[in-house]
Amino acid sequence: MRMNDDQIADLKQFIATTISQQTAHLATKDELANLATKEDLKSLATKEDLARVERKIDDIQAAIGEAISDSNESADAQITDLKQRVTTLERHFA
Repeated sequence: MRMNDDQIADLKQFIATTISQQTAHLATKDELANLATKEDLKSLATKEDLARVERKIDDIQAAIGEAISDSNESADAQITDLKQRVTTLERHFA
């Protein structure tokens, strides 16, 4: 059985369509070329970057420590004031 030109063209189109559908989910060469390499990722975390992050963490921790200290001092002052007021009231009603 010999195929005519129209049948061969149809078969080529069928094969091309089938291959296209089966490979549609695969990455293209251009997409692969734009992916980050291991060297790219290593360069993101240089010692300078890590030192900068550590300094920021230290600054944040210091700020939190100061805020807690200020809050504790304020609470202590309020407690002392309340103790004095309660003592005064106790004396007044005693």
